[in-house]
Amino acid sequence: MSDDEGDVKAKTELKVVLIGEAGVGKTSIIKQFVNNEFDPEIESSISSNFTSKTIKIEGIGKAIKFDLWDTAGQERYRSLAKIFYKDSKIIIFVYEVTSKKTFKSLKEYWYEQIKVNSLPDTILVLVANKSDLYNKAQVEEKEGQEWADSIGAIFQSTSAKNNSGIEVLFQNIGKKFFNPDFDYKSEDNQAKKNYDEKKNSNKKKNDEEEDDVNNEPKIVLTKEATKKTKGKKCC
Repeated sequence: MSDDEGDVKAKTELKVVLIGEAGVGKTSIIKQFVNNEFDPEIESSISSNFTSKTIKIEGIGKAIKFDLWDTAGQERYRSLAKIFYKDSKIIIFVYEVTSKKTFKSLKEYWYEQIKVNSLPDTILVLVANKSDLYNKAQVEEKEGQEWADSIGAIFQSTSAKNNSGIEVLFQNIGKKFFNPDFDYKSEDNQAKKNYDEKKNSNKKKNDEEEDDVNNEPKIVLTKEATKKTKGKKCC
């Protein structure tokens, strides 16, 4: 048995519940995470659905099996959601950046429910989904980040359509679970720094190569030299 196989078999199992208004993309986030697929015609959930996926957490070497519960967001199903998030270890609040209403409902309804019904050590996560529609955004990233900070939640922008930010989301959740002092902002900043350094290094390399080409000595034949070489046979 390899070390990786051993780590997966010795996995930690966590119950994760996604909550938020209908249509924000909870089901799409789960489908993209579990199956790497996106269905633009998917309908809003009218009941709670369950699926799971096991991943190895980077830098820690331990595996987590995420038991993912997708709850219905319509108002008439809200009372049922309590059954699922009452004993959940992870709560993921989801809103869509193009709808102020979905963000407001998290602050005014869903978060109040979680405060009353969740476990004291529940890890909270705020997801700004549909980031690919940033040009239509009604909720700026800064606003989402500020609220996440105020409730002690991890914040992540995602696009289920483009599969952007979703793997990072669950990696950060896993790191937070194994290390309560984990600072996802510091890691995000380091990742951005590494990206910028790599980008600048590549630019510098390209500039140097371009300078080498531009600085190569150029052979210019004078009119006199052209006359001398004209008609001369090669040896």
